[in-house]
Amino acid sequence: MSCLKSCLGDASVGSAPPTGSSDGHNILLMTDGYKFSHHKQYPVSWMPEHARPGSQSGEYFPAVLFPPTSKAPGAKLLQLATVPGGGSDSLVLITNASTAVVKVLGPAEADAAADINYACAAVEYAGPLKAGACREEGRGEEERRRRRLRPPPGRDKEGAGDHIVFFGLQYFIKEYLAEEFIARYMADVRIAGPAFAGGWDRTMFPRGDWEAMASGDYECTGVPTPGAVPGALPIKIEALPEGSIVAPGVAFFKLTNTHPRFYWLPNFLETLLLARGMHAREHARTPPSLVWYPTTVATQAREFRKTIQAYSVLSQRVSQVDFLPGERDFTPENIAADDLPVHIAQVFDLLDFGYRGVSSHETAGLGSGAYYTAGFEGSDTVAGSRMLLRHYNAADPKLGGTPVESFRAMFEQLHCATSVPAAEHSTITSWADMSPGADPAKYEADEYAAFVNMIRQYMPSFAVSLVSDGFNIWNAVANLWPSEKVVEGGEAGGLSMRAIIRARLKAGQLTLVRPDSGEGVETLPQLLSLFHATLPEAWESGLSPLRPLFAPTDPRQAEYEAVCESIRKAKGLPAGDNPFRRFVGQQFRILQGDGVALDTVGDMCASILANGFCVNAVHFGSGGGLLQKLNRDSLSVAFKCCAMYVGGRMYAIGKDPIAGGKKSYPGNPPVLRGADGVLRNRGTYDSAGEPSGAMLEAQPMSYAEFCSGVEGDVLQPVFENGTVLVDTPWSSIVSRAKALAVRLAEASCGSKWMHCHPTKMAAMQAEPAFAALGLEKSAAKLGLTATLDSHALVAAIKEKHVCDKKAAETGGCRAYCREAAKKVLAAIAESDMAAAEKAMKGKIMLTL
Repeated sequence: MSCLKSCLGDASVGSAPPTGSSDGHNILLMTDGYKFSHHKQYPVSWMPEHARPGSQSGEYFPAVLFPPTSKAPGAKLLQLATVPGGGSDSLVLITNASTAVVKVLGPAEADAAADINYACAAVEYAGPLKAGACREEGRGEEERRRRRLRPPPGRDKEGAGDHIVFFGLQYFIKEYLAEEFIARYMADVRIAGPAFAGGWDRTMFPRGDWEAMASGDYECTGVPTPGAVPGALPIKIEALPEGSIVAPGVAFFKLTNTHPRFYWLPNFLETLLLARGMHAREHARTPPSLVWYPTTVATQAREFRKTIQAYSVLSQRVSQVDFLPGERDFTPENIAADDLPVHIAQVFDLLDFGYRGVSSHETAGLGSGAYYTAGFEGSDTVAGSRMLLRHYNAADPKLGGTPVESFRAMFEQLHCATSVPAAEHSTITSWADMSPGADPAKYEADEYAAFVNMIRQYMPSFAVSLVSDGFNIWNAVANLWPSEKVVEGGEAGGLSMRAIIRARLKAGQLTLVRPDSGEGVETLPQLLSLFHATLPEAWESGLSPLRPLFAPTDPRQAEYEAVCESIRKAKGLPAGDNPFRRFVGQQFRILQGDGVALDTVGDMCASILANGFCVNAVHFGSGGGLLQKLNRDSLSVAFKCCAMYVGGRMYAIGKDPIAGGKKSYPGNPPVLRGADGVLRNRGTYDSAGEPSGAMLEAQPMSYAEFCSGVEGDVLQPVFENGTVLVDTPWSSIVSRAKALAVRLAEASCGSKWMHCHPTKMAAMQAEPAFAALGLEKSAAKLGLTATLDSHALVAAIKEKHVCDKKAAETGGCRAYCREAAKKVLAAIAESDMAAAEKAMKGKIMLTL
């Protein structure tokens, strides 16, 4: 190839960022540097149809420059560059279709004719077809690649437990992909300047491909390619429903390039999908932790919940919520049923204190949002609720008009994201003079006045939290909290701490004592023991006797009884007494917010029970342990190339290192729900049939299935070519509205529901508490009105809204219910409530 007149291109793709550009969401730069070189390393290549020269001896030579045709223009030369170590007879040609190294004829020969004249401006080629000196083999013309995100089988580590909660993809899609942005950032790409030109391989950056994405002209025809969206990434994302609970090794989502030209793009996006970092953006926004991070936090939050639930069962906890229908005892069955009393009792068991301990503001938003997926509602990380309001606020049409139709409705009407008035150390310690000569008596009196003032200021509040270890936590618990001393005058005047506690207990208001130092395993039972001695009126008397937790013949029951008896002896309690003491109405508790992590909370709970207290005597708050002390290896999350589809064939791709540990699924996996309700990649598994059991043989998608889909595949398209296809409502992740309406309707039938009489529906609808829950509107939508008598109301509930669990288990319900109930019960057994709801096909309740 000769080139008589030329000048080398500038050292940057663009000389200055265009108006409105920003480094913030520059997809071109949000990757590992070495990934720029990957587009030339795959065993495939692509050229527009009118540029393909055919084959020579079975080998495919992609064109470097191609002439115009009657239907399409010729190649457009964008830039010339030097070749590192290539001497004067080689140049890099960067065109709108490819980036390649070519040989250049010497000066004597070049004087005769020039193939193209380049003057530092884009120019269209009009000569004959030219193949480059560098050959690339290809497997065909049509080529698409798939990559999937999943944790490897059996690699669940700390924070993983037995199932993984998938969450956060919708945030990534809306924040980074759902816009036309590529053209705005092309000029932000920089390459090495002239001083480093000898060492920079300019073929690493496929400029023509990125410009094609910006213009939509994928086929180099001069006009946008049909189906292309200028400025959008040509990819499709298929994903599980967010909130799905899956076993390790199951694919969460898959990426596919939607045009064969961009076969390298799914791999290029790996870093963006997995990254957790910070960069500048307009208004100094600092992002992001992406998909692995919220998934890991959501999984960890669920494991926190399961741990506290386990100790709730062992200490025979009873919900304080006695004003709503449903079971109140914490048993495995009642926890699984999740009736309102048990559900509400748990919403503050774990509080999110992680805002100040994370790497960025946006990390806080993703982490706190993930915390809410476990059903908790107490977060001081405001960024979390803001993120959910922005990215997970779609209204669920099935729940229209109810307090849970959207996150905003839940936030504003049910306070599902809650913080309470709380003291900080400075708001307490600022009352006392720490000068060496200060009077100790006044010093203590000032701290006491600070305590009284804080609670007095927020006396009407449902809950207040008072940090009490600013000076001496033991003095605070032994002498200040139970003090009858009345503070005279000033903001804190007129009340004593003991009088405040009594008033709040009587009113059913929650008062929290927060220690913020010491080892919780040791200090929690000591603090509780002191309070049991100094504030006896705050503790329940006449606790119900313990019930058996296991069958009489189960050896665990004897072991449980022996442990309980040892606790009674240690605490001097009579034989047979319930040894797990608890506060009155559970309205006075300790809030442990220091040192709480997944590997410590179980020890703290065990210590509480071993010293004769119910686990609900303590709330837990976690900061760094919840949102920061984790990484991608916590769940071994990986994003791997799994398949190529080329020329009508499927090529399975995977890795299987001889050293072990990082084997990946070969091929494009559909995710199916088995007869046991468990989600798995399609394949054959060992006889154990466990979710984490070994896969014996993968069964990936064939080419035909890739084109037409696989029946039952739970992975569904959520994004394609810049368009968000699914906007998942928060209510589909955490939803209770219809169930609440049905339960309250049942409650209106009274104790004698089996006899025909007028219901209390009208009176209940007039109650402010029920009106705030949207009872009348929700019940009306379900056909449950105040005009129905108790028989008609129960009959309507059974007919329209209930699939009876007992009948389902014995095969006694109708055909629909029989089939649906099997799937519902299987999903419930796996704690996959989203799948259970889907399997009920419009039914609201499993049983009366």
